[in-house]
Amino acid sequence: MNAHRLNHHDIQAVKSFEARAKRKARARRLADRLVLAACLLGAVLLLGLVKGSPQ
Repeated sequence: MNAHRLNHHDIQAVKSFEARAKRKARARRLADRLVLAACLLGAVLLLGLVKGSPQ
């Protein structure tokens, strides 16, 4: 037998590892988008307060 041949359990382990990596990457992208949206909203609110304040 070939010692380097992958068996079913090895293949499943690699697939689950890749799936976990994809989920983590997607979660990071979502978190980045939420932070960006919060920053933009904060900037808009800050500009609105500065513009609306009497000089």
